[in-house]
Amino acid sequence: MTVSPPPGFTQTHLIDPFEIHVGPVFEQGPKGARRFAFVVDARHVNMRGIIHGGMLMTFADAALGQAAWDACDHANCVTLNMQSQFLAPAKIGDLVEVAPVLTRRTRSLIFLRGDFTVRGEAIYSVSSVWKILGAD
Repeated sequence: MTVSPPPGFTQTHLIDPFEIHVGPVFEQGPKGARRFAFVVDARHVNMRGIIHGGMLMTFADAALGQAAWDACDHANCVTLNMQSQFLAPAKIGDLVEVAPVLTRRTRSLIFLRGDFTVRGEAIYSVSSVWKILGAD
């Protein structure tokens, strides 16, 4: 699907086939302080016309995964845990944004959180833990 980047954003290079299917995802800012976004379209909503929780979780995994990748200097890492709170709906045409926050890093684990917003209103919140592969 072709969607133009929102003003100030560029398209994120996604490599995971599932993420590519639900993208595009956009980003702005430098490594370690990037902001991510996507535009809700008909593929992303449920029968009631509001964003599907699974889409928010997929976007969270993609965006926080990019932040984890930045935090571990592009080492391989995987999601260990992701806790989600659904706060408000989003609809087709809305721009969903997040600026992931690194809350802690150990030798083998990365802790991230993010508040996902539409027009400045929080719609979804996530806390996640990532394992740096080979860092045991």
